[in-house]
Parts: sequence; C-alpha cells; structure tokens
Amino acid sequence: MHGLLRRWDVPPPSKPELGLRDRILDAREVSGAKEIADFLDPKLKLLEDPKDLPGASEAAKLLAESIREGKKVLIFGDYDADGITASAVLYHIIRVATGQEGPSIYIPDRFDEGYGIQVAAIEKFADQGIDLVVSVDCGITAIDAANRAKELGIQLIVTDHHKPIKDGTLPDCAAIVHPGLIEKPSTLFAGVGVAYQLAWAFARAWSGAESVTQELSKELLALLPLVAIGTVADMVPLVGGNRIITRWGLQLLPSTEYPGLRAIMAELDTPTKKLNAAHISFGIAPLLNAAGRLSGAAKAVDLLTHLEGTVAKGAASELVKVNKRRQVIQKSIIEEALKQIETQQLSEQPIIILSNDEWQRGVVGVAAGKCIESHYRPTILLSGDGDELVGSARSIKGFSIFDALCACDEHLIKFGGHDMAAGLTLKRRSFAGFVAAMTEYAAENIEPDQLIQSVMPDVIAEIHEVTNTVAVEIEKMGPFGIANRAPVLQIMNVQLNDVKVMGGGGTHLSFKIGPQRIRCVWWNQGAHIEKLSNGTRANVIGKLKVNEFRGRRTAELDIIDAQLPGA
Repeated sequence: MHGLLRRWDVPPPSKPELGLRDRILDAREVSGAKEIADFLDPKLKLLEDPKDLPGASEAAKLLAESIREGKKVLIFGDYDADGITASAVLYHIIRVATGQEGPSIYIPDRFDEGYGIQVAAIEKFADQGIDLVVSVDCGITAIDAANRAKELGIQLIVTDHHKPIKDGTLPDCAAIVHPGLIEKPSTLFAGVGVAYQLAWAFARAWSGAESVTQELSKELLALLPLVAIGTVADMVPLVGGNRIITRWGLQLLPSTEYPGLRAIMAELDTPTKKLNAAHISFGIAPLLNAAGRLSGAAKAVDLLTHLEGTVAKGAASELVKVNKRRQVIQKSIIEEALKQIETQQLSEQPIIILSNDEWQRGVVGVAAGKCIESHYRPTILLSGDGDELVGSARSIKGFSIFDALCACDEHLIKFGGHDMAAGLTLKRRSFAGFVAAMTEYAAENIEPDQLIQSVMPDVIAEIHEVTNTVAVEIEKMGPFGIANRAPVLQIMNVQLNDVKVMGGGGTHLSFKIGPQRIRCVWWNQGAHIEKLSNGTRANVIGKLKVNEFRGRRTAELDIIDAQLPGA
C-alpha cells in the first residue's frame, strides 16, 4: 500500500475492544495496569541503579579518593551537546561535593585535534601535572592514549557509550564505565546518561553510604535537565532509563537554577511549562552543538558550568548568533550536495558519498542527515583538510553505518560512532577506493525495500476517536523520540475541508477532517494542493499531538502521508 510519498506498512495487531490510547500502548507491547501506570508516570525510583552499570562503582570510588587526596583531576569531554552536558554534570557534582570550583574541563578542538583523546593531549596534561583524567562521551577507542597515560603516570577513567574498535580491544586504564560492556544493557544511555550514573555513584562514594547527603541529593535532581538535553540531542532510544531521565528533566527544566541554562532558555523564549523533547531538539541542543561545530565548544561548557548574570546572557546571545550562522552554512552545503547527487546521478546508488573542500567540517553531519530526507540513502559528506578528508556519516533504518565502516576500514585513518551516525577520516588518495568498497558493501547489505521510505502506523483509528481528550491522554506517552515516537494514526476515507497552503510561497499544506474539524498540517508539501482540494476524500497517516495556542489546547495531526482512494 503506497501513499503519495511513502510505502504504508501494515500496523501491528491490537485489541479492537480497547480505546485508542490503550490500543496504541498494546501495539507497543505495553499492557497490564501496572505496566501502563509505570509507563505513563515513570518514577525516578525506577531508574537503574549505578551499581548495575559496568565500571561505575569502581570509577566513582577512584574519583572520590583522588579528590580527597588533593590530586589534580581533569574532565575530558566531547564537543557536541551530549559531551558538553556530560562534562557539566561531572563538574557540578564535584563542585557541590567539595564546596569549591569544579575541576578543569578540556574539550578538544574539532578542527585541530579531531574526535576523542589523542596522545598529544595526554602529554599536555602530564606537563600540567594532571593526575587523573575522566573522559565523558569518548575514550572507548583511545588505545594509544590510554597506553601513553599509563607510561606518564596519569590515571584514566573512560566513560563512553560508543562502540569499541572492531576487534573488541579496550583501553588499558584505571576504569571503564560503559553500558555496552554487558551483552544486554537495560538502557543504552547517551554519554551524559553514563556521566550521570557515575555522578550518582560518586555521590554515594563521597557520602560513604547508599543514601547520599541532602546537598548531593538535591544536586542530582538539579542535574536532570542537563541530562535530558544531552540524551535527546544524541538521539538515543527514549525508553527505559533514558525516558525516565528525559521526562523528569523536561519537568524540572523550567525551574532550573543554573544561570547559563536559564540564559539560554531566555534567549530562545522557551515556555515555562509543558516542555517536550522538541524544545530540546529544535531549540537548546542546536545552540550547544553550533558552538562545537563552528567556534569551539568551550564557550558552551563555560555557560553551563560557571558563567552568571550579564556574562551568561551575553554568552547565550552569542550562541544564538553562532547557530544562525550554522543554519546558513548548512543550507548552502545541502543545496550543493543535492546538486552533486543530481549531476552525478547518484540517487539510485545504495549509498551516497560526496566530497567538497569548501564544506564546513563541523556542519557536514547535520547536512548529511538532511540529504537523507530528500534521497533515502545512507549518506557520507566529506570535506578536505590538506591530504586528508574528514567527514560524517548518517544512515537509514536497518543499515549500520558503523559496521559498514568496519568492513571498509583499510581505506580509513580512523572512525567511530554508532549504527546510525559516525565520524571518519581518510587520505584523499583513498577516496575512490573507499567509495567503491562502501558502495559494494551497501549493495550487498541493503535490500531494495530498505531504500523505499516507509511509515508504520501504530493503529488504524476511526475519525470519531480523534478528540482533544484522547490527544491529551496520548501526550502522556511522551517524551517522544527514537524508539518511542509520537503515535502514528492511519485514518481511512475522510473528507478534507478548508484545504489551503500556508507559509512563504505556499510551502506547507493545511486542512481539516472529521466532524470535530481536526486541524491537519502537512509540512513542506504545499505542492499537493492540486491533488487534495476541498471535498476530496483521502486516507491519511499522521502524528497526533496537542497544539497549544493562546491557552487553548486542541488535537492536531501532523500529516506524514496521504493516499487518494483508487490511486
């Protein structure tokens, strides 16, 4: 079954006697009164204990002992929103524990140093008299750096969530905190989630008891908005512990007392209540990421750790300006990439790999993701840096870009990442061989059906079921994101009314359906006005949400696709 844009998959079976919300939960295998109650109202007490996270207790003990002994500690972070917030989490818990300024934070320069811990950085820390380095959101592949740290007498704690190198070798260091060290971790935490678990374990080690001091307990609660920001930004599955963290973090975010975070929210005019994951995805996270992509992440770290008053306000304002510049650069890269795809006739290839020395290295990853929206293919965008090409990869459902890079690593200098996203560096002379190898691997490991973007409804809904009340009930299933998407409804044979285009140049399409006149918006599909006129009957698929306008909350459907009966 196909709509105007996508293939429609058959929704999973559900029990017809249930109401719409409960049918959606049933389709997602959430059933039974207790399981439903725990899902809709996830308590903090259900969050995994850090004792269950491999390495957390050992690392916490070492960190607490080192600080008590007056050793010089440094936090080594990554330059994206996940790494920035993870760095801030450890900084604040140590600050509160000691009653002094937190430890130094080092964020490598994306352009001069690249991703992760390098040997040169370790040697620099040795010259500075650093005794203990704690990595956040990186380090699991830092084999050489760990060996050099040991030679120089620096203790290294690695906290990470990325995949280790292909042969499974781990850094030889004092402790490794990583959910992937066990076969089936209960939650695939982002880097900031791992850092938070370490912070919790550290609070226990510092307190000398399972129950932490009142001051540290208060700080662990205050940290949740930062953890939510990094979790949502890194697009990890919003289930299990990640969902609990994000739900509570969003709830506490409007009342955060961190001056820098308040300054960011003021610059974005963030609402003071009813926040959802989109306020992070499209608001706060891009500002933090923009710093690392264009101008250095240190200013974002400073903002989330110690800047206050007018200085914090000025720094937040500067991040807004940097992000606007990032948007302009990103748009230019996307336009040029799409032009290359067309001129090189790459749209039918199983994978798209492009290079342009003019592209800003810090922005190619976001641009690669946008290219997938236009051409549903795994995409790698690279930018020249002397005799090397550096870039980012983004993938599609069911195809691990990390495994693909592992299979073709003879062409690479270095790489790292996840199934859906990765960073890589290769020699310029290796580009042709790399493209050939990746194309061959993709052709062998991607089925033709995987290259057709599809949509899977949760349920088929009757139009009379789509009400304001049900939309509010479904809202409680959030926060929505990877592995817990906003519920998708398939509604058959509805009449479209008040069909019109909206936005500059008629970019978007809106219409109303049903006796309740539920408003529907189809973003970036204004061109379909010719096919979907007033009175047209159609099948539609969309995400049900609550739209709040001037204090009134009403059901609204974000249309994903439409189908004309008989088409």
